[in-house]
Amino acid sequence: MRKYICFSALVLFVLGLGAATASQKIDLSGTWVGFAERMGSQDTVTLVLEKKEGVYTGKITDQMGMFPGVEIRNFVLKDNAVTFQFDGGTGNEVNFTLKAEMTLSEDTMKGTWKMVGVDEETGAIELSLQK
Repeated sequence: MRKYICFSALVLFVLGLGAATASQKIDLSGTWVGFAERMGSQDTVTLVLEKKEGVYTGKITDQMGMFPGVEIRNFVLKDNAVTFQFDGGTGNEVNFTLKAEMTLSEDTMKGTWKMVGVDEETGAIELSLQK
């Protein structure tokens, strides 16, 4: 019985170690392109991510010019959930903050964005890794 318990504990430890190693090896670095929906229209979005020392940084750009190459912040990848924030506005003026909450599935991130603050406006967002 004692051998069985020790063997079971060892198997669980090895499986857990393998899962932790696999999640640490995920690297989302690269160019992600897709769309964000807002009030029935779609805007082309490009997100460029870079991973340095386990921390993601990047810039996000949209075709309409509401966030032309702005830095993302608070990027979190936990399990298959991705979240980050960025600022947008008109001209050189920051008028709002957006938060993206997406689910990662292979080379696609899909979910919603939310305008933080007064309006609490939301919409769909989907990005695919370019190869």
